[in-house]
Amino acid sequence: MPIDLSSNQIIEKNKLSSDNIELLLLEITYESEDPVRVCLNNETISWNSYTWYPALFSISGIKETKDAEIPSVTLTFVDITRQIIPHIETYDGGVGSQVVIRVVDSKYLEETVPKISLAMEIIGCSISHSGQVTINLGAENLLDRRCPKERYLKNHCRYKEFGGSRCGYVITGSETCDRTFAACKALGNQARFGGFPGVGSVGFMA
Repeated sequence: MPIDLSSNQIIEKNKLSSDNIELLLLEITYESEDPVRVCLNNETISWNSYTWYPALFSISGIKETKDAEIPSVTLTFVDITRQIIPHIETYDGGVGSQVVIRVVDSKYLEETVPKISLAMEIIGCSISHSGQVTINLGAENLLDRRCPKERYLKNHCRYKEFGGSRCGYVITGSETCDRTFAACKALGNQARFGGFPGVGSVGFMA
């Protein structure tokens, strides 16, 4: 689902032309296994403190029908290096495993929040004799969504990353922040505080 964009991401999105590349990342998590992290790219990248290995894959558009069936997506791999097939075989197709699809900018890999993030579940899988893996993904689990989407609090900052692009504080030593307005003010960063001091003591939900 769409996520709040940083200033750099908004600038790139609104450009008429750019040498930036929107990279598609896949994180496949199987039970009791470390996640498999791959990117649709011709070289390895580092994003969010993890290594994402190059892979050749494609994703179909989300399909919906008039009969209110669960939307689905087809993920197709050409697994020449056998990064995916061993996991598929070990877990009988990996049905029930989670796949997170993310989009990030190649020019701003230091940004820890992706432009798009979509969590889906493997509902079926097949492997052809040529090594092509076709994975059927079910719709995002709506129970994982926060509802209401936002909660505006008086004294609590909504930015999760201290010193990140939205926080704006430049960490020079061992400073810490408990995400309260008092801590933000003590650091002299209250102009970038991610809370809403004017909404009242109990906050506001929307």
